[in-house]
Amino acid sequence: MVAELVDDVDTSCAACGAPDPSPACWLCGYSWLADARDRFAEDQALTAAAVDERLGQLAERAEADARVAELTAWVQRLRTTMESYAAGGTRGRAVELLAELLAREAAARASRRGRPSRLARVAGVLAVDADYRTGRRALPGRDRSAQLSGCTTRTVTDCWARAEALGWAVRTRHGRRLTLAERTELGRYNDRAEFDLRPVHHGDAATRAPYVPVALLVLDDLLQHALALLAEAEDDVDALTARTGAVVDHAGMVRRAQLRQAVATTRDTVLADVEAIASRQIQTANFFPPRSASQGEYLSSCLSRGFAHSPRLSYADRTDRTSRREKRASRSPAERSRAGTECDTSHPLQRPRTRQAACRQTRRAPAWSGWAYDLARALIVRWTWLADASLPRVAATLGAALSRDWTAEMLDAWVRRTRGGRGLLDAPDHPCGYLKWLLDEALAGDVAPPIPARRHAEHRRLVATAVAGEAAGRLATARAGWDDRDRGAQQERAGRGSARRAALAVAAAAARGEHAPARAMSADVEDWPEVAQPGGGLPPDQVDT
Repeated sequence: MVAELVDDVDTSCAACGAPDPSPACWLCGYSWLADARDRFAEDQALTAAAVDERLGQLAERAEADARVAELTAWVQRLRTTMESYAAGGTRGRAVELLAELLAREAAARASRRGRPSRLARVAGVLAVDADYRTGRRALPGRDRSAQLSGCTTRTVTDCWARAEALGWAVRTRHGRRLTLAERTELGRYNDRAEFDLRPVHHGDAATRAPYVPVALLVLDDLLQHALALLAEAEDDVDALTARTGAVVDHAGMVRRAQLRQAVATTRDTVLADVEAIASRQIQTANFFPPRSASQGEYLSSCLSRGFAHSPRLSYADRTDRTSRREKRASRSPAERSRAGTECDTSHPLQRPRTRQAACRQTRRAPAWSGWAYDLARALIVRWTWLADASLPRVAATLGAALSRDWTAEMLDAWVRRTRGGRGLLDAPDHPCGYLKWLLDEALAGDVAPPIPARRHAEHRRLVATAVAGEAAGRLATARAGWDDRDRGAQQERAGRGSARRAALAVAAAAARGEHAPARAMSADVEDWPEVAQPGGGLPPDQVDT
């Protein structure tokens, strides 16, 4: 009876009517459970993405806040340095350090030509970053120095090398990339270079005193640049705050306004001190270099020195002056008449020719003119065979091969040392040419001279270029040999079937109508025999005669 009741029960699905469960049915296949699982997984993925995005925003906000805090600390340090120097405190030592570097740079400068250097700004970052008590342990970092000074990392590297060459900074630790263990322990990838600056008491206070106002102006420029960087960083923080919907820090806004007001006050005070120092130096000493002008030109505006009127311009008589044209033929009357239309050649007392005349082009003196003539005169005393030569030519020859630090005694000793006991000629036919040959022999060798010389530097540059060219030629030859070896190995691997495959490729190209490529490809096939064409008859060797 029970078995009959069980047999009468309908086992088909009430939803789809199928006797067996079907995955497509929501009732017997439990598809609703799979849909619920898919929705749950999708919700979990969306939640994880939202969490990751939120964490990324928080990390970006933390980096922006750290950047603002770093720039704020740098602005505070610059402001403290300038205020302390104005008040006579010990934290203003960076101004004296920077003035020392400016004095050394001015003393070592051979010419005023060229673009303005970034050495003062990079050195200002070094001086402010160092310990204010001793001027040691300056760790600004190359990238950070480039950002704070407004230049590139290559410029920072060159300026650091220049500061070391001037003896103002000593590198006590070289920067390098840290190992994995050091990165894990210290939490950074690179190790910064460390510098010790030359102490202030080792220099001359009177020598660097004229450059103190310039150092203050350099620090003022760094302060303005730091304020611009700080404003950009604060704008980034405000944008992140508005995007994330965070609470605005009104206390931080107040601190920003107070910092800018304090910086403005400091700048006004320091600029007033700069003007006072500059005016005091102008009254007590000739701080600014004189212009290349006549006495009447640069005294015409100096009423404070007691000159109520400009002194009259005075000109020397033409008979007292010497000119290169006195040894040459005079101009013809026609040429004089044409020249008089553009620039009058009348008596100088009637029509004086000033330095601004359009017909007179001044020529800039070479860089070696300040020291080569003295060296030439001293050398003529030792090498009497140079007495008959022209002094400007001797000075030009020495200036093109040597540097400012050479003396006649050092040059004589070095030339005799490099010649190995051989004496000098007493009366050469061409003194300047012989002098140039002696300098080339002494400075173009493998042994470096005791003092840097331009000729030796040029020789080293040429040798390095030649060595690099030879290395490049050897590398090109080796690469050509490697390519030949690879092609030979490839052909050897191809085997005997390569000719057959090439011939088949030629035939396929000819069937497609590509005759020119087929001929070009068939030129490479040498071991495949000629194929007889239909209608050509038997070969000549098989015809019965």
